[in-house]
Amino acid sequence: MDLSETAAYHGSTYDGRDEPTSGDYRGQLETAFLCTLAEEPGDDPDAYQFLEAPDIEAFNEEIRTYADRLADHGVETVVEESRYPNAVYSADAYLGFDGDLLLSRMASEVRKPEEPERFAVAHDRGYDPVVPFPSGEHFEISSAIPSPSGLLVGVGKRSTETAARRLASFVDAETTVVGMSDDVQHLMGALRPLPDGRAAIRPAHLDDPETVAQCYDGVLRFDETEEVTRKQAMNFTIAADETILMPNDTPTAESKLAEQYDVETTAVDEIRKGAGGLACLTGRVN
Repeated sequence: MDLSETAAYHGSTYDGRDEPTSGDYRGQLETAFLCTLAEEPGDDPDAYQFLEAPDIEAFNEEIRTYADRLADHGVETVVEESRYPNAVYSADAYLGFDGDLLLSRMASEVRKPEEPERFAVAHDRGYDPVVPFPSGEHFEISSAIPSPSGLLVGVGKRSTETAARRLASFVDAETTVVGMSDDVQHLMGALRPLPDGRAAIRPAHLDDPETVAQCYDGVLRFDETEEVTRKQAMNFTIAADETILMPNDTPTAESKLAEQYDVETTAVDEIRKGAGGLACLTGRVN
């Protein structure tokens, strides 16, 4: 046998790795990863970091309806399924930026088992995922938020300062490291890009809101109302056609945004039981 002709020794039948799919999300969605629940998560929501135990059928129906809304506004959606409850909040796992698909190093033991599943999903879709955080560091990627000129990375309970600065050095973009309150899970909970280069912010949860404001072309400031703190009013998504998708029961926040942007609403009653909203559901790929 001529070994040089075998695939094992890189002969003519050897199949090298394909060029990976590229990801680059800058505030408006073109491609998003979503995830539904594969099974009932259990009766103790604290055990899986939810606020309440969800009704799985209603929960998944809200996600499917949201996926349809995204598709209506030009977003390609990939809907997977997981037995890990928090995997439905795909923004915590995926961020396409500058050609790479960045994945998280989860901060809690209950979310650590999601990591190999996320790798598998990304590989199946043609991406070469990157985790820029070594062992001992953690950073959930929904604490990385694009700005018109680069990327903001948040430091908090679920993102160490060492990991945040490592991410800042990894990406080829202007980065700003910002501190945030322990009362938000991720920077996404206090900062959302808007379609025109501005951003919505919750100043009460940013250590230096003025520095954040300087990274955008202006800001809309949201007070700590029940709509914002309990109903996830600022946890919205910007679709490919610049439409804002947000909860259907936050009329004050909706009116504030609708004065300047196209807004569409959808139900999030079950989704909120996991302490998340529409933006949290959305793995930002492109």
